[in-house]
Amino acid sequence: MENLTLEQLKSLAQQQQAPSISLYMPTHRAGPDMQQDPIRFKNLLREVERNLTERDMKPRDIEALLQPAQSLLEDIGFWRYLQDGLALFLAPDDFRYYRLPFPVDEQVVVAQSYFVKPVLPLFTNNGHYYILAFSQDGARLFEGTRHTIGEIELPEDTPTNLQEALQIDDAQRELQFHSTSGSGGDAMFHGHGGGDEARKIWIENYLNQLDNGVKKALHGQTAPLILAGVDYLLPLYRKVSEYPNVFEESITGSPDQLRADELQAQAWPLVEPLFRQDIESVIERYHQFANTEQASQIADDIITAAYHGRVDSLVIAVDSQLWGIFNHDTGSVTQYQKAQKNEQDLPLLDFAAMQTLQNGGTVYALPQSEMPTDSPVIAIFRY
Repeated sequence: MENLTLEQLKSLAQQQQAPSISLYMPTHRAGPDMQQDPIRFKNLLREVERNLTERDMKPRDIEALLQPAQSLLEDIGFWRYLQDGLALFLAPDDFRYYRLPFPVDEQVVVAQSYFVKPVLPLFTNNGHYYILAFSQDGARLFEGTRHTIGEIELPEDTPTNLQEALQIDDAQRELQFHSTSGSGGDAMFHGHGGGDEARKIWIENYLNQLDNGVKKALHGQTAPLILAGVDYLLPLYRKVSEYPNVFEESITGSPDQLRADELQAQAWPLVEPLFRQDIESVIERYHQFANTEQASQIADDIITAAYHGRVDSLVIAVDSQLWGIFNHDTGSVTQYQKAQKNEQDLPLLDFAAMQTLQNGGTVYALPQSEMPTDSPVIAIFRY
């Protein structure tokens, strides 16, 4: 089972086929409560079935739609390796589920699109950043948040060690490499007589090729990239890198033996002040523009603007929701007091958040008590 990434979240936003089912529940990593997780899941599936029945869906169609989720009840391995929460998304011809590193309330939502607001804190005020853990012997790229970390596959043509970059075979490697004291376990390259300057050029060539792979993997991204490596490699990578946001602080020491969660534990304290400052800056900008056409707290206007790509920064209340219909032809919004259990039901704050992300804007999630106004949503517009 995968951890949810930002790209996967954007992919979920593209699902617009009703009925779109979103199921959330707390789960347990260990202990006797683990035995209750399948029972809780089965009860939530029954709730989904009742909801679909109320929408006049035929029993045979309901059974076919829910079959992938029902099959998980018999999957012992699935229930053995959960974390603190589960998010499951199911629609005609689409089925995905993700472990969550924090508990979520039990919730079933059936609508025109997926309900993703419970997982938005993974990618909003909890930060979004990358880690490049590299040495002369290996390189790994990760995507992280406050709670999660997942490895990103580098392009196939990216060398992940100096040997690959210089196309050195094993026999040459034995002659040209040796461990040096004080390098933190990182191998130091020695050539046939080029000295330190030649050695530096070879390493820079490797790092330049590695950076090209990182740029391809993170194309269009601007989130901070934290470097993890030994002291002498860090400035060399900064010198050759063309990534637009290499973070100033680094994780120092050989990263080769560090697990992903250990890298995440060291990375988050470095970037947390940046993200905290970021949301404070957005709220300050909102107050600055609050009485102009460049900002709004009116939900209908914000939802329409998000659809048209006008929202630069969006702040939503993670514990509030608006339901309604969005007319893609006219851009008009019709709000409900609660979900109407029809095929046009749309969680409007989710819709605004996903449209903002799809169009390159930034989304923040706060409790309603920390929102700068009584509205569950505010926005700063690009124009």
